Amino acid sequence: MKILPSRSTAGFSVIVFILLVIFPPPICYAHDDPNASVPSLGALKTDAPLKADGILDEPFWKDAETGSNFIDMRTDKPAKQQTLVRVAYTRTHIYVAVECLDDKIGDVHASEQREDREFKGDDWVEVHFDPIHTHRSKYAFFSNPLGTRADASEGPSGVFNRGWTADWELGAKILEDRWVFEMSIPLKIMNYNRKDGQTWGLNFTRFLVRTDETSFWSFNPTNFYKPRYFGHLTGLDLADSEFDRNWEITPYISSRLDYNSDTDAFFQTGVDVGFRLTPSITTAWTLNPDFGQVEADDDTIELRDTERFLPEKRLFFREGDELMNMQHMLYYSRRFTDIEAGARVSGNWDDYKFAYLNIQGDATHDETRHGNSSVFRLLQGVGEKSTLGYYLTDSEFDDGHSRAASMDSELFITDDFKFRSQTTIADDRNEDDLGTIAKDSIDYLGNAAFVYDKYPWNCSMGYLAITNEFNPTLGYIPRRDIFGPAFFTSYRQKSDDRWYKDFMISFNTAYYENGGGETALRDYKFDADVIFHNDYGVFASQDFDYHAPYRNTRSVAGVSMNNSDYWKSMDISYGVGEFEETYYDEITFGKRIKPFERLPIRYEFTIRFEDKPTDENDTIWLNRIVFDYYFTDRMWVKTSLQHRSNNIHNVSVIYGWEFVKNAHWYMVFNSVDHGAGDEEAGQSVFTKIVYTF
Repeated sequence: MKILPSRSTAGFSVIVFILLVIFPPPICYAHDDPNASVPSLGALKTDAPLKADGILDEPFWKDAETGSNFIDMRTDKPAKQQTLVRVAYTRTHIYVAVECLDDKIGDVHASEQREDREFKGDDWVEVHFDPIHTHRSKYAFFSNPLGTRADASEGPSGVFNRGWTADWELGAKILEDRWVFEMSIPLKIMNYNRKDGQTWGLNFTRFLVRTDETSFWSFNPTNFYKPRYFGHLTGLDLADSEFDRNWEITPYISSRLDYNSDTDAFFQTGVDVGFRLTPSITTAWTLNPDFGQVEADDDTIELRDTERFLPEKRLFFREGDELMNMQHMLYYSRRFTDIEAGARVSGNWDDYKFAYLNIQGDATHDETRHGNSSVFRLLQGVGEKSTLGYYLTDSEFDDGHSRAASMDSELFITDDFKFRSQTTIADDRNEDDLGTIAKDSIDYLGNAAFVYDKYPWNCSMGYLAITNEFNPTLGYIPRRDIFGPAFFTSYRQKSDDRWYKDFMISFNTAYYENGGGETALRDYKFDADVIFHNDYGVFASQDFDYHAPYRNTRSVAGVSMNNSDYWKSMDISYGVGEFEETYYDEITFGKRIKPFERLPIRYEFTIRFEDKPTDENDTIWLNRIVFDYYFTDRMWVKTSLQHRSNNIHNVSVIYGWEFVKNAHWYMVFNSVDHGAGDEEAGQSVFTKIVYTF
């Protein structure tokens, strides 16, 4: 077996070991003291049902404790437009009532009617729950003034898993001086403990477009959204809560017609099954799952010399996906492209969070490999804030194997200062079509960094080491064979009484050598963005990137208008640079518009003039138009038109209809061409019927 040099990783591992000895990780649990110095709200127990209609006419709301005193993040003072919150619960549900006071209710921003979309341009409220109260994860439930739902989960990495979604009820009303909503959230959709006297982590966030005001019920200037700064929801007696396994069975039938020079028809059926093993552990099983992409991925013309990362949207990876986020991604679920069967289990066990998957099918990373993959992830809580992570994967393919073992940490030295690390060993072997060994090596990755994060500053300084062939099949590692330091700092300040409303400046640099000691990468990047009180802004950035053997540069400057109102905003920028010896000038124009409430449109046009080293000139342009039209809240059409020069394009027209509750019919037209050699180019019509019960 070939062992590749790991120049710096051995010393790195010793450093990490010494630091763990100096800062030993005591295994203890997050506090649940209801007298801690954070806001506290008592939950009212009731047996009464809730009609989630935004009308607070249920008698128990009069007896429920009311929370308020939201803090404006810009001023660190009570918000000018206050919010009132209440929480009640039964043996099966958590009830939430929120009143958003507004002295100019006629100027409320509310337009999004489709579920699980970001509320761009809308007023909104986010309700955060940390039921296990570990201070490291949360469930997020959103509402806008129209009562449109959105939800997500979040793990210790702080990255939203928007693929997580659940069935819960929401209703909202816009009144003369406020907008009001009620949520009825089943306990069975969240991981929680069945015991009395519980305290959950709780927070509320409200965004008001008109005044560009973001306010929090429990506010801390270090990091606004993190569960470790949540308030407390107290008095939860859930020992007698009704344990529901929450069975979800989703069969589907789909067909696709591809037509180019030949016409091919495909028929597919499959089933997904999910349920709870305990109130805090879920499992899922799948046969021939439906992984058809109903919404196309964004197309770009960014000049990149690395693979693009795309977020996960598929149902099977919904639970536990938030645990897989690591600074260097050893697991990238998009590698699984054609699954024959799969099983998953994930959840909480005391102060541990875990996820395990076993998948039989194809994995694609440069090439497609068939076999069985097992993935295990464990996160261990350390104290009230710190985390240790462990990761193991074993993929046994027809042409070899890919294995990885890793440990990562996020250890808080103070509330604002932490140490972050990741060490990984990978074992990869694969043969080519002739049976010749194409790769057989053990490779390493090591990373350590110190991070300071306290509003308005965020800074990090670290060292990274990745050996030449470190590239696990299930991972997403854009660069390899690099060793060296990196530094990042940013300053962002929002203000009511200074000359700006929002000011941001950042600097990022990395200096990496390869295994031979030669400079492989040298990056410097500056960004600045200022938004004035008249809602106009200016922005600029400068990149100097030496990616051996190329010296790339990019300079961009632009202006923006109507920044507070997403659907009135507009920006235009000009850029000039060099990428791999090709010089270019670039103009970009972006506009968001909503001619009427049921028709939101996002438009972007980019044109680039290239001067190539062969003395050829080329003009590259991209038109991108994305718009939705809602016939009703259960029937809609989404169109994505993305067309470049040279006939490279991605056109999707999607029709969706929920014809009965939990039953959907989709009809999709796609026309795709990603350039010369694109084997997937062509047109197709896809239809699918799916029902969940």
